[in-house]
Amino acid sequence: MSPFVHNYFSSGVQNNARVIQFLLRDLDENDARWDAKVDAERFSLREIIAHLVDYDTISRERFEHIIREDAPEFSDWDPTEAAAHYASRNPLHQIESLLLSRRELCDWLRGLSEKEWKRTGTRPNVGEFSVEEGAAMMVAHDAYHMEQIAAWLGAIE
Repeated sequence: MSPFVHNYFSSGVQNNARVIQFLLRDLDENDARWDAKVDAERFSLREIIAHLVDYDTISRERFEHIIREDAPEFSDWDPTEAAAHYASRNPLHQIESLLLSRRELCDWLRGLSEKEWKRTGTRPNVGEFSVEEGAAMMVAHDAYHMEQIAAWLGAIE
């Protein structure tokens, strides 16, 4: 992909966090809607935000390993297991953490060379993936959760 597309990936990664902040702008930290479960099989709003912060941390760590090492292999990350710790997280602080991590990740991605965007690592059940594909996946992953946030807000109001 071209530098033009990479720039859009980088911007998308950062801008999606701003959209999420906007969607949740009317909820204060004690709002019961953070913990409402419209579907028992899916995350609450609080859990979505905490999950995205964790996803950012793991993605950034993987990207950095891919740049430093030749074809690193990663273990799978279990988001359900991680969610056991989400209930105690302040959602407004998590949104601020998400905005900061996205700003930093966007700056880092923009500093990559074309060759670095193409470097790869491997995950079980996923296979080989490049930094480029990982960034695209972040944007798609955000879209999934932004739709979920919009659906939750519509269902619990």
